Amino acid sequence: MTTFNSRTKWLRSRTLEDGLSSGNDNFLLLRLLAASLVIYGHGPAFTRVTGWPDIFAWMGWGTYAGELAVNIFFVVSGFMIAGSYLRRRHLADFLWARVIRIYPAYVFCLLGTAFVLGAVYTVLPLGAYYSNHEVVRYVAKNFQLGPGLVWTLPGVFAQNPGMDVVNGSIWTLPAEIRMYLWVAFAGVTGILIRRGWCNVLVLLLVACGLFFPAHIPLVPLKSYLGLAGYFAFGVFCYVNRSHVPVGWSWVICFGLMAWLLRATPVYSFAFALALSAFAFAFAYATPGGRFFNRFGDYSYGLYLWGFPIQQVIAHHAPNVGPLQNALAAWPIAMLLAVFSWHAVEKPSLKLKQLPSKLYMKLRLLAGAEQRML
Repeated sequence: MTTFNSRTKWLRSRTLEDGLSSGNDNFLLLRLLAASLVIYGHGPAFTRVTGWPDIFAWMGWGTYAGELAVNIFFVVSGFMIAGSYLRRRHLADFLWARVIRIYPAYVFCLLGTAFVLGAVYTVLPLGAYYSNHEVVRYVAKNFQLGPGLVWTLPGVFAQNPGMDVVNGSIWTLPAEIRMYLWVAFAGVTGILIRRGWCNVLVLLLVACGLFFPAHIPLVPLKSYLGLAGYFAFGVFCYVNRSHVPVGWSWVICFGLMAWLLRATPVYSFAFALALSAFAFAFAYATPGGRFFNRFGDYSYGLYLWGFPIQQVIAHHAPNVGPLQNALAAWPIAMLLAVFSWHAVEKPSLKLKQLPSKLYMKLRLLAGAEQRML
């Protein structure tokens, strides 16, 4: 009987539930590689030199490195954020955890780019720059993470080739925040904990995105639709984790299917399936997670700082090619990401349990008052 059980265990496909149960994954490394791909994919935007083509576009995948990486971010985020809510099942704790993860590094980047980087690279006199209300507006408006972000600072990168956008990477953050609110809604209503109802909600949202894309709540821009789709699929995978197989054989299978369907209207869906299978296989079917996870989560800082540092490189070396721009920017952005993690993000995460601690203290006080009465 023992031999039979061991054989059936090996024959059974490994699932996402098995990966979660192992307590070991490569998500930190995957997200770091994705953030690096964003820097690589943005290379052509910062130089007047044509040259090294985006390898994914060259391979005929119908996408480029930056878009591919952002989609990985969102499918992984959907998977992890759904898990985060289901582990807590408390709205205040969930929302506070999301705020404490998104905002400290983001505010550090906003202030750093507006008041330090901007002051160095503006063509305006320093006094005129700091007295310009657009500097404060850049921070205040972008802090709100609404769909109407501010992209430029007065006179900053004005002579750069390509564009004067200070940080184009932040365009995904308002979409990310809105996906968190959808998870909160599904959690509070009890939908997220019921696999059948959650699957129905995901299918309804996907259908709405296909047939009524302008009428999805919390998805005000067309550019958010693809991101929302990947995030929703990540949620679907978590809710159905005990039934979703994971492994490199599935990546090959779905990759071949996507390649065969590349000239059809359903190619984008087949490619999304293959890309998601890759993300989960990398996370759970590739060794090395325990080693890399010792260092820290540098991906968010690298993502935030990559774009402005590439602009800095373009300012000093406008005639280098896209690949050279990306290679020069990566180590500088990485140093800022390491600093951001250890000095800003990691200390902030210690405040994650603050709502629960306050709630417990209030309960203790209320109980003490009742006993006194």
